[in-house]
Amino acid sequence: MRRHRATAATAVTAAAAGLAAALLLGGCGAVTGGGPPPRPAPAGPSGEPGPEDLRVLARAEQVLISRCMGARGFPYEVTEVTGASGEGARSFPYGVDDVAWARAHGYGSREERRRAEARRSDPNQRWFQGLSPSERAAARTALMGASPVGLSVQAPTGMTITASAEGCIADAERALYGDLKGWFRVKVVTMNLLPVREARVREDRRYADAVGRWAACMRAAGRPYATPDDSRQAAAHYAESLPAQEADAAEIALAVTEATCATGTPLAQVSRALDRTYGEQLRAQHRQELAERWRFQNAALPMARRIAPPAPSASPSLLTPPSSPEPGKTETSGGSHA
Repeated sequence: MRRHRATAATAVTAAAAGLAAALLLGGCGAVTGGGPPPRPAPAGPSGEPGPEDLRVLARAEQVLISRCMGARGFPYEVTEVTGASGEGARSFPYGVDDVAWARAHGYGSREERRRAEARRSDPNQRWFQGLSPSERAAARTALMGASPVGLSVQAPTGMTITASAEGCIADAERALYGDLKGWFRVKVVTMNLLPVREARVREDRRYADAVGRWAACMRAAGRPYATPDDSRQAAAHYAESLPAQEADAAEIALAVTEATCATGTPLAQVSRALDRTYGEQLRAQHRQELAERWRFQNAALPMARRIAPPAPSASPSLLTPPSSPEPGKTETSGGSHA
């Protein structure tokens, strides 16, 4: 099972930083056309863009990167930008707490293997892997600039996130959002609210007490793990030491026990309540950055709709966004982030 997405309280570091890492295997050059860049404007009645709006923005960014790529002499294929979706993509940062889901998916290893295979079959990935070292360096420079300088923001996690103000990623975002530095700032802040929220839950004494009750339940079931992370690490060893079918069966059995103990003790309820509380606090603390992000996105949508092609039916791109809820949102299903 490699590292399961449910365990990851991992920071979605910045949008440009995360996107740059994904695009590392692509390539790209100078954005052309499109008229004057949009500026932040008052959001529509709904304020926050919806899922389809976000998909349009993501596709438009890929189109701009592809144009940029071509202008600099590198091929780049626009593929569908999809988040990991479906029941098998759910994330449980505080412990699997859905017995039916665990019985069907374990910790999600089968789905992760399918996603990994899709990434390996990505045309941009295959192209990049075929380049010589010098060609790869040139592609990275075209894509991300020569060095990560020009954009710098301190994230809510305390980390300073930097990126280049040059290269195709920067050009594409500048074309869509106009004020690249302003967009980078609100994107870094809002995309890093999730790891802060999860860290606060884990540091809360009430969560620690609930984990203690969960661990007692696990011991009684013959699974002597002190934390949900420990049980997932144990499940990871199955994938390393057993054939896939046997590893999946062992993983499912362990995940079902974990979920049974989570729902049979206060863990599921406590983690859900704490996740909601800290999510609300962070949204209130960063309401200005969230509103600014949505203004940027709503202002960029008219251009994005003009330049983004219909969503192709190709396999997911390496641009697949991280599997986290939209900035500032709190999921309410068992403390999980679907």
